[in-house]
Amino acid sequence: MNSSPIQSGRWIVTVGAMVIVVSCLLQWWQLGGGPGELPAQSDVGISDGRGFLLFLAAVTTLLLITLPYAAEAPIAIDRPITFVLLLAVAIVAYGLRVVSMLEEGLLLYTGQTPPIQPLRGLGFWFAAVGLIIFARGVFEFWDARRRF
Repeated sequence: MNSSPIQSGRWIVTVGAMVIVVSCLLQWWQLGGGPGELPAQSDVGISDGRGFLLFLAAVTTLLLITLPYAAEAPIAIDRPITFVLLLAVAIVAYGLRVVSMLEEGLLLYTGQTPPIQPLRGLGFWFAAVGLIIFARGVFEFWDARRRF
């Protein structure tokens, strides 16, 4: 079964958006909680306004992906530029969350708090991977539309 480049891009965008949604529900950082450490402090991605915006961009993308299958006529909003804008919102939200984590001393050693360990912040890393997959799918979708 051969799929068109447009469909291929849609599937890649779908996978990226799903990874982002899952990442927002996972832990993004944790400090303490180990032997001889203070009690654990942690946070999930969706608990912050920037993480929630990232979550909303991914969910909106998933809804937009399903529109052509639910409608009998072409949908006006189903254009590559819409996916580019949703990707831009997701990247900005993730970037703002990274900046806030840097300011709180969660990503770099500040002398008071150690940086988060990768296994204590899986959601943070999954979101980055999801954004990369999402961007690849948007590029594929954009490139396929440009060729037709």
